[in-house]
Amino acid sequence: MKETVKITLAFALLAALVPLLVFAGKDKQRSEPAAAKTTGTAVKVLYEKSGKTVSYDETEFIALSLMAQIPQSYEDEAIMAQAVLVRTYLERRRNSGESLKGGALVSDDRTRFQTFFSKAQAKKLFGTDFNSVFKRFCKLAQSTEGELLEYEGEPVLPAYHAVSCGLTRSAKDAWGEDIAYLVSVESKADKNSPDFSHKITLTDSEMKKKLEKAFGDLGSENEKGKSLLEIECDKNGFIKSAEIFGSEVSGGELCRALGLDSPCVEVSRKSGKFTFKVKGVGHLVGLSLYGANEMARAGKTHKEILEYYFKGASLETN
Repeated sequence: MKETVKITLAFALLAALVPLLVFAGKDKQRSEPAAAKTTGTAVKVLYEKSGKTVSYDETEFIALSLMAQIPQSYEDEAIMAQAVLVRTYLERRRNSGESLKGGALVSDDRTRFQTFFSKAQAKKLFGTDFNSVFKRFCKLAQSTEGELLEYEGEPVLPAYHAVSCGLTRSAKDAWGEDIAYLVSVESKADKNSPDFSHKITLTDSEMKKKLEKAFGDLGSENEKGKSLLEIECDKNGFIKSAEIFGSEVSGGELCRALGLDSPCVEVSRKSGKFTFKVKGVGHLVGLSLYGANEMARAGKTHKEILEYYFKGASLETN
């Protein structure tokens, strides 16, 4: 029986490449795949709280990342596409030349690095399903061994999100940086997702409390001579700019402060209440996981999926 997938959303700075969600749910598997072979390539992970560094085989690290990033009920080709993005992320980290304490490549700081589970975390969350899910994800990761998504010979910035708003957002619109392969593309199937849209209603008082928690003392409307919140959206509904009592904040900062699932919103105010109709889950740049799964269900390969969402990029085997 499928359980509800819990999503923890984290908006990221471009340089940090923080992933957008954590899937901490499980679905029953129909079969128990055989264990996959390991690669022999190590991925060292720094656990910030303890200061300890743990080494994982790359296949196992990718599988544990997939368990945190994508519902395991998704089609094989969609999961394989995400596996390629995890490997591409690791390659970008290696190419960066940055080394953490103990020679670690990444850490468990989700504000800076891509989300993954330790085996202990995954076992706790998946319970008796852990072995079958882990083996399946290892097998799918192994089936893409050596594959990287590249643009002009370099690994891409492997941005992804849970559900788009019917189209993805360009990096230029989202982050102010023009990245050739991260342009807006249609992802209409996402409109069928049960998580496609939701509404949040906040009174002026509730709004101010949330904003003050995020940004500090805001003063009052009378003191500032400005409205509590002003939002400007583009033609697709993406937040272009936001002002709190006349002080500008980014769309990502506002979404974090108010608990909005994405920066694609319709805002209305009536009788002292703000209502936000939010579409999509994540920052909406790059691969839509839901859209990828719908493409896989329609018979598309992971190569076709990746090269659709990352325009001009190509799947390469190294």
